[in-house]
Amino acid sequence: MPTQRDRSQVASVAILGLLACVTFLGCLGSVDLWGKREQRSAAEAIDTVAENHWLIAQIQSRPRLEKPPLPRWTIATLMTLTGRRNEWIVRLPSALAAIGMIGLVYGLGKRIGGHDVGLASGLMLSSLGFFIAELRQAGNDGPLAFFTTLAIYAAWRRLHPEGSQPGIGARRWVLLFYVALGLGFLTKGPIIVLMAGLALVPYLAIEKRLKVGLRLLIDGWGVLIFLLLALSWPVPVILSDPNAIRVWYLEMAQKTGTAGIHHAKYRPPLAVDWPWMAAPWVLVALSGIVMPLVKRSRVDQPRGLWLLWFWSVGNLVMFCFWTVAKPNYYLPCVPGLAILCGLEWVRLCRAARSAVPMAVHMIQFHWVALFSLAIAGPVVASQTMPNTFLAVCVMAVALAIGVVASALVWRQGADAGSLIPLVASVSFGIIVGYGVIAPGEHIHYSHRTLAQTLDDLPIDSEKPLLFYHELDEGLWFYLKKHALRPVPGTNPIYNDGFDLADAASKNRLILDPELRYEVEKTKLIDWTRDSSNASRHFLMREKDLKTFGTALDGLVTAVYREPKRKRSELVLLRVNDHAVASDSADSTRR
Repeated sequence: MPTQRDRSQVASVAILGLLACVTFLGCLGSVDLWGKREQRSAAEAIDTVAENHWLIAQIQSRPRLEKPPLPRWTIATLMTLTGRRNEWIVRLPSALAAIGMIGLVYGLGKRIGGHDVGLASGLMLSSLGFFIAELRQAGNDGPLAFFTTLAIYAAWRRLHPEGSQPGIGARRWVLLFYVALGLGFLTKGPIIVLMAGLALVPYLAIEKRLKVGLRLLIDGWGVLIFLLLALSWPVPVILSDPNAIRVWYLEMAQKTGTAGIHHAKYRPPLAVDWPWMAAPWVLVALSGIVMPLVKRSRVDQPRGLWLLWFWSVGNLVMFCFWTVAKPNYYLPCVPGLAILCGLEWVRLCRAARSAVPMAVHMIQFHWVALFSLAIAGPVVASQTMPNTFLAVCVMAVALAIGVVASALVWRQGADAGSLIPLVASVSFGIIVGYGVIAPGEHIHYSHRTLAQTLDDLPIDSEKPLLFYHELDEGLWFYLKKHALRPVPGTNPIYNDGFDLADAASKNRLILDPELRYEVEKTKLIDWTRDSSNASRHFLMREKDLKTFGTALDGLVTAVYREPKRKRSELVLLRVNDHAVASDSADSTRR
């Protein structure tokens, strides 16, 4: 017979699952594509389905080799099965990955510290703003984070089997470990092996189980499974295009700073971004990070604490040595950070009941900070975004109620359960934010209006609509009547980094941007004067047109200029007939 405690635990897990579904599936398709990563994911999937490019997709009329294909295959398969092409379908794999990670975090947290730790960890992960924002958009990082979490969960089950010594039953976990690594490799390359290794190897070394642990994790059949999965795409691609090896090398080398190509924007070490990535649980996260470093007996430390520490902190240190490490690179480490926070929250709650002053102050700080945010939100909205004032007020009231309810539930003796009202208010805020506020605000990033305008203009849809160099890939998703093609000679072979590094390519090893513009300007001008051109219209970024100055005066006429956007605005240009006619006459006289 299930006890009252068992029923209570089942109910709390059901609430966790419900909140996760609301947070990550609610209003998932209400916002237009707006981030570069999900624009590219959508464009790749569309090309895969429309052109049957399952091996190598194309975007911008060039091979897209920089990222492995598993997320693209998943989105393309969903498009094929449902016959739908919309934002909801594009984002669904990442959203499902988020829900899966919350389940894995609960399971791992429960095995490390009990049900309360598992529940607190899942609730913490469900309410991290960075995690929510990243997993509600398409890309490779969300699925990579899921497979990383699955690999570490499977490794834990292999290293710490329930019951007796590892046997045939426990071996299935090591096979799952390698399956997860292989699928992660197909998602974003070898980085998953590095991140999992940086979590597991130091943990085993500190626990003085390195030799035994590696013996349990190294499995011949598992390695074979990993290799078959990991190489199932790269090998056919190399056979089809040998340049792929150089593209992949440059993709990794640029991030680590060994390619010799410097990015235009300086990025500070990733640790600078860490506080907002841990919001709103920054103080709990900091306390959890310090916890393993405090001199206390090993008996007092939860089993697996160092695994979580190296998963979340060790990888952060590694990324700080990369030249270009963006916050989304840290996403696969966030589940480890969430369990660390879950452990610390439960410890603080129990210490606060024993009247430990520091624990009391830390818990109260979070309640006060969140309640202050609820008060300040409407004030800030009234000054910066007055059109969202009412919606922000509704969110603020929900958050304030959640804070008060959390404190009352804690006073009734709940530890992890005290987080449920807070996370419920966050889930409600997500629905309001993404369903009411975001659609109006993100229109300034979207390409929907531009695509509708281009479709309505009197442009011959039988001829491709050309573009100079590159465009944001969101236009491919929304444009219905026109095929987009680059102005010949102006687009990269694979990407700008490859072109800069490829000395064998004519006129492409030009590190000085001004010199590159001169070369590309000449190509574009020559194309406008070519009487054999079938297409007369082309798109160009406003900033590129301004860089060209007066070079195109008299050669082209602006047909449509996009209004101000929070991205690169585009201009539709038409080649003047007299420019072509004049050039043809000059050729005849010669």
